Amino acid sequence: MAFSGATKRSGSLGTILYSNLLNSGCASQSQKSCGLTNAITSVGTISDIGLRLLPNLSFHGVRVQCINIGGGKGEIPDNKCLQISFQHIHGIGRSRSRQILNKLSIENKLARELTGRELYALREELNNYMCAHELNNQVSKDISRLMAIQCYRGIRHSQGLPCRGQRTHTNARTLKGKAIPVVGKKKA
Repeated sequence: MAFSGATKRSGSLGTILYSNLLNSGCASQSQKSCGLTNAITSVGTISDIGLRLLPNLSFHGVRVQCINIGGGKGEIPDNKCLQISFQHIHGIGRSRSRQILNKLSIENKLARELTGRELYALREELNNYMCAHELNNQVSKDISRLMAIQCYRGIRHSQGLPCRGQRTHTNARTLKGKAIPVVGKKKA
């Protein structure tokens, strides 16, 4: 991520915020009337200023614009409605996102307008569903189980061929890879 690279180079979020304020001209040495230089020196207000400025900051062209759901579920974009932004989590589609919002009785608003209580309730509700990394791990375990017992689907997975009955004479290029021309075969 670009954020971690900026943090390694500058030191901390407070340093980044302070350098960003210096670049904007607000916290220069000659302008003590701004008030932000005094606020940056105390640790408690660095986090407050960071929370206010972080959505507007850009670190080398990359804007911070996602909300971390937590619990390994991933991030959702904060500039979209909740119903659409839940679909960015692997394993949650349109109907599941509608179901979650109805169950928690949360209106379909922008994700950045969530309160802390609503965000906590969403985290707790998402823990009831298998999605993101849990779902990927479960699918890979199922495929490895099929390959271990050497059933038809497992054999097709291990050979890199489609396992749901699709034709392979002319298609299935995604799984089989790029076609290799055979020497001496004429095109009809």
